[in-house]
Amino acid sequence: MSNSFGKKVQMIRKDLGLTQPKFAELVDISLGMIKKYESDINEIGSSPLQKIAKQPECLKYALWLLTDSTNIEAGQIAPGDKSPEESTEQEKLNLEEYEAKFVEAVGESLLMFCHLDWFTPNKDKVNFDDCGKLILKDLRPVIEQRFKSTSIDKQIQSA
Repeated sequence: MSNSFGKKVQMIRKDLGLTQPKFAELVDISLGMIKKYESDINEIGSSPLQKIAKQPECLKYALWLLTDSTNIEAGQIAPGDKSPEESTEQEKLNLEEYEAKFVEAVGESLLMFCHLDWFTPNKDKVNFDDCGKLILKDLRPVIEQRFKSTSIDKQIQSA
């Protein structure tokens, strides 16, 4: 059974560890309206829902807020769920597994592009695994920089 939007807003606020006044300030909605939404006195409209869903701190809850669905792989969770960043070390892929999954995903994407007639591969030389490895080689610095900046952001926030 799904919760009302007001109860979902309350769950998001609590999962973020915010008081009602802090949450109201974050999402730029009056404290009085937040209280009314959370207690189901007022039905929350589309404009306040969008304000909440678009907040960077709340983006990870947007799919659940609007549809009751989650997609953990895409970073879309419900309050109380672990975000992908919070995975335990056992759940994380080792480097070899990561590279294999990356190469496989690139190969599937390239095959889809072929089916869409976006390009036609050279039938004598087509090897999507090699393409995936080359793309990983080129993207690795960008990916590593993203993860470094994420861990730096977390260190700053926890200080």
